[in-house]
Amino acid sequence: MTAFRWQGTDTLGLPQHGILEAQSLQDAELQLAGLGVSRVRIRQQSGLKNPENGDRTAARGGKKTASKLRVRNKQLATFCRQLANLLTAGIPIIDAIDILEDESKGENAQLLKSLRHSLLDGLKLGEAMALHPEVFDPYFVNLVRCEEVAGQLHRALSNLADHLKQTQLLHRKIRQSLMQPGLILITAVLVTWLLLTLVMPEFAKMYTQQDQQLPGITQWVIGLSTVLQNHQGTVLLLIAGGPVAALTVSKRVAAIVLISDRLLLGLPLLGSLIRQSNIVEFSRTLAGMLTAGIPLNEGLIHAGASCRNAAFRHAISQTTASVENGSALHHAMTFSPCFPAPYRRMIRLGEETGKLSHMLEHASQLYRESIQRTVDNLLPLIEPILMLILGAVVGGLILAMYLPIFSMGTLLQT
Repeated sequence: MTAFRWQGTDTLGLPQHGILEAQSLQDAELQLAGLGVSRVRIRQQSGLKNPENGDRTAARGGKKTASKLRVRNKQLATFCRQLANLLTAGIPIIDAIDILEDESKGENAQLLKSLRHSLLDGLKLGEAMALHPEVFDPYFVNLVRCEEVAGQLHRALSNLADHLKQTQLLHRKIRQSLMQPGLILITAVLVTWLLLTLVMPEFAKMYTQQDQQLPGITQWVIGLSTVLQNHQGTVLLLIAGGPVAALTVSKRVAAIVLISDRLLLGLPLLGSLIRQSNIVEFSRTLAGMLTAGIPLNEGLIHAGASCRNAAFRHAISQTTASVENGSALHHAMTFSPCFPAPYRRMIRLGEETGKLSHMLEHASQLYRESIQRTVDNLLPLIEPILMLILGAVVGGLILAMYLPIFSMGTLLQT
């Protein structure tokens, strides 16, 4: 393999340059053409200059580096905020990253060291970030690149820090709202399991010795207890491994993912939360792309990728195709149930007034507040309902166990 240093223009018309490895000059040209790089100038060089990451491929959109770093969103938001503050203070980008590297450790320090070496090699920050697609997604990289051209890198980093922080708070809010109901459900399953496998068999032995006709509910519970005892390992395997297996299969099979995510959107209350959270991510991302000067059709692609629900990603893909064919964004959204009518009206108003990015930001804020209100109002209602369900299940099992005893007492009295 031979190292080549290249210069060219990406699909946005922005100048790009970097280093890649190829078998020959023609092979290098083919690789860059496949990545959408045009007006290419290539020259051979003796080797690569990045000892931390080993061999690397530099190109827009990101080829993965040899070392797959993982940085949490909280740490990434802190990095963006600190770097923006240092740049605002007039500190050069390489010196700023050097300062942050001295204060970091672990994979954070490795990432900053790699970025610093890439900048010393002549790459811009956006190009250096593109070498780490496992850390910086396309939205992140494109926003940084556009603001670099405009000379407003600090603004891009501040916006990205705000975006990451708000996304983190939103996800934390949803997780916290579902944690306590989940614990109640787990408690219900454990109590039911203990009653059926440990307590009910003792009652069943006693009733067998009495040789009397048992009530229907007691017979049903004894039958269920017998099944659990005889197939305890299989049932435990299904309970523990079933959801994991289903989740693994659903992640690997795109059709199953799409169907399951569509079903999730149809669930009461939870479906509404999922829909609103995806709208928040989509609106926020698309607003940032448009503000950075990225065309609507390309912004839709990256905004769709930010959605976690496969049904939303599919709907946005269809919307993007309609927009590329000349349809207005609000009109293209009418063909998907993922986008509610009030949201489409806000999009139409933004398009008609020429303030689509501002309207998307406004919509993102509105739906974020709606999620917070829903969660705050929903949690006090879910807990009593789940407690009633838990009481009904446990109470029903206890009633089934003691009902024959009550019947025996009645017969003795008569």
